[in-house]
Amino acid sequence: MHDTTVTTRLLLVVADGVRADILEEEMDAGRAPAMAALRARGSSQPISSSFPSVTGPAYVPFLMGQHPGRVGLPGLRWFDRARSIKWAPSQSRSYAGIDIWHVDSDIAPQVPTMLEYAQPSIAAMSMIGRGATHGRIGRGLAWMARAAPSHFRGDLLGWRAVERQATAAFLAKFGAVRPRFSVLAITSPDKFAHKFGCRSNEVRTAIRDVDDAIAQAQTLAARGGWLDSLHVWVTGDHGHAPVHEHFDLHGWLEGEGLRVLAHPRLNVKSPDVVLMVGGNAMAHLYLAPAERTRRWWHTHAASWDRTLDRLVAHPSVDIMAVSLSDSVVQLRHAERGTAEVHRHTGAGGTRWSYFAEHGDPLQLGGTLRDLDACTAWEATSATPYPDALVQLSWLAASSRAGDIILSASEGWDLRARFEPVTHVSTHGALLRDQMTVPLIVDVPTQRLPQRTTDIVPSALQLLGVATDTLFDGRSFLR
Repeated sequence: MHDTTVTTRLLLVVADGVRADILEEEMDAGRAPAMAALRARGSSQPISSSFPSVTGPAYVPFLMGQHPGRVGLPGLRWFDRARSIKWAPSQSRSYAGIDIWHVDSDIAPQVPTMLEYAQPSIAAMSMIGRGATHGRIGRGLAWMARAAPSHFRGDLLGWRAVERQATAAFLAKFGAVRPRFSVLAITSPDKFAHKFGCRSNEVRTAIRDVDDAIAQAQTLAARGGWLDSLHVWVTGDHGHAPVHEHFDLHGWLEGEGLRVLAHPRLNVKSPDVVLMVGGNAMAHLYLAPAERTRRWWHTHAASWDRTLDRLVAHPSVDIMAVSLSDSVVQLRHAERGTAEVHRHTGAGGTRWSYFAEHGDPLQLGGTLRDLDACTAWEATSATPYPDALVQLSWLAASSRAGDIILSASEGWDLRARFEPVTHVSTHGALLRDQMTVPLIVDVPTQRLPQRTTDIVPSALQLLGVATDTLFDGRSFLR
């Protein structure tokens, strides 16, 4: 039975890995007419994703309204130092494989998803599906059995064929259920970008899959007489940027005489360090992994400082973040020195300060004090590292994050082996092209959207859903 009581419905479409500028080009050229029509009714603008800018964690902001580290999803791959999760080989997660089934149970249970806020709901090909009342299409055993061979062989046309089947299944259910909220992710653009480049014709063809799905959803709603109640918004999880050099960070650490546990080699006994790469332009390093309680940097410095000095000097490493405490992260750059990001919470809310007394790794022009979330975004939005203060601060504080977090330099990634296809485009880093995603909404906005965390409070306002949840974003509709 479909829902006949709801007057406002929202379909959120995720154009996975699509750059905001490429999407604008396709709309302007008339090759994405459904999205261009949405833009004409409302607006289209680039906004900031989360760090790490990788599939999985970057779904958290637009489906939960939180930064990913705050709800227990610090990366595409991460290490469970506390031994708190079940069914985790070597206490590690990799959502690039079978662990994708654990995403919904790994995220904080006390923080609702959009699929729980607004029901009936449907999720399709989404990394997060918790709360969907009418299925998580593309994430069941049968769907995974269809998709896995194409994924691990690097058969992108095979992947696209499976994704089209999942989209057709979603649309059939969408038309029958008339969900209050639904999310449909189209992931082929990201896979084509990795293999052919983020500006390639293959990516542009995959963007047409996104546009076709929107047009078909609108046609179904029109036939059912409920098109006037349907809103469609489009966003992305991460950007993309060309990559020319692949740094074998795994091999480099082994060359330093360290025993390294990293995917896919998880049978390392008594590792000295755990390496978790995502995107592949970012990485977590977990020191003293045998210990279940995290220690802050001053207890590791004597044994690790020289190694980190050599690592940050490598041209592949742009920003190195070192956790000094749960509210202070030190940033290092080989040429631009060091600085610290401090976070404090008081009666006026959470504030950030950037102390650039020994350098300016983020190129912000010097020390900045007492910024709230909005002014912190404004201070960084035009720099090479958009939203860096907030993103680094929250990620480094996560109990599941590494003691050291690396963001790769432009043109580099941090994984030279173990990929089904050689990457010519990458993401994951804190850099602008990888952190910037599109946002298309079909209604007027009252203020400039800043982050993908703004989508959830805005969507709830659109749908008329009241909540007392404190989000990491704010509505752009008021």
